[in-house]
Amino acid sequence: MSVPRRPPPEDDAPAEGPAHVPSDNVLAAIHVVSNRISRAFYGDIEARHGISLPEWRVMLTLTRHPGMAAMAVAALWGMDKMAISRAVRRLERAGLVRRTPAEGDRRRWVLELTPEGRRRFRAIEPAATARYREFLKPLAAGEVAQLRRLLEKLIADQKT
Repeated sequence: MSVPRRPPPEDDAPAEGPAHVPSDNVLAAIHVVSNRISRAFYGDIEARHGISLPEWRVMLTLTRHPGMAAMAVAALWGMDKMAISRAVRRLERAGLVRRTPAEGDRRRWVLELTPEGRRRFRAIEPAATARYREFLKPLAAGEVAQLRRLLEKLIADQKT
């Protein structure tokens, strides 16, 4: 026999508008922002280009750092190694990424975009940049810089 649920009292109801996360829980707000960034990416770029957010992160990283290992990509983004591994496999099957043994260490594999991968990156990059700018539009340039410094400080502290 199940107990019927009663609605929460008005005092416990979530606040309307942007302050829907507890004011003393900044990490909850960061989580909400992260989820909304992901949703914006999926809704636009994945639908139009067939590239998932983890796949895009691999492509973006390899554009700036060709020859990086998959585990280094995962560490750079703070992502699960398996998520990056799956993304690399899908990109490799699609002919967008090539894995080759690292020079001097045949046990380690490095990644690079193929010519088709670079072409696809160039096709997707304007839309991804537009989404990024749209997301940050409510902030002034100084606020974006301040946010970046604060996030980098948190990230650096978590590496130790």
